[in-house]
Amino acid sequence: METMKFGEVSQEGENKENNSNNSPAPSAPEGNSGDGGRKKKLIMAGGVLAVLILAVAGWQYWQYTQTPYYQQMKMVEAIDESIKESDKWGGKTPEETVKLFTEAVKKGDFELAGKYGSPELITPKLEQLKTGGKIDVLISGLEKGELEENKGFDGNSFDLRVKEGGENYWIMGLFKSDSGTWKIDEF
Repeated sequence: METMKFGEVSQEGENKENNSNNSPAPSAPEGNSGDGGRKKKLIMAGGVLAVLILAVAGWQYWQYTQTPYYQQMKMVEAIDESIKESDKWGGKTPEETVKLFTEAVKKGDFELAGKYGSPELITPKLEQLKTGGKIDVLISGLEKGELEENKGFDGNSFDLRVKEGGENYWIMGLFKSDSGTWKIDEF
């Protein structure tokens, strides 16, 4: 056997040492690596968090829709929508509204005639005049009538009047709505 001095390496040992240094590093086990498992857990936690946030937001919205403020706001929106719908019916001038109303009355379409003002007030009155046999008198008055401006209302209100035999008969009042449509406000 060969003796070696301290610090000397045999050729055989050097080869063994070099071989152990040249071997590849140990690899991670196949399948679930530590990094992939953590990503899945983070995705799951994010999903659960998103569901919780949506649930809380939904609950808060539901509670908000049950408040008196929300209910009143919805009622105001419905009234505004109904006003916008009713403003579609009428003329750009008081004369045009009277003409449209007269044509509807002549046709016997009291529902349409009512839309030129307040249907719940106008339609029953027209039915009453028809039942009483006075609808022809109304039509005659509508055709002969003259519009007179109400002086105290800045040109936004007119009356339709008929003058017969020295008498002045009032038939209806008209006003200009906020959208600029002329409507029947009194009949």
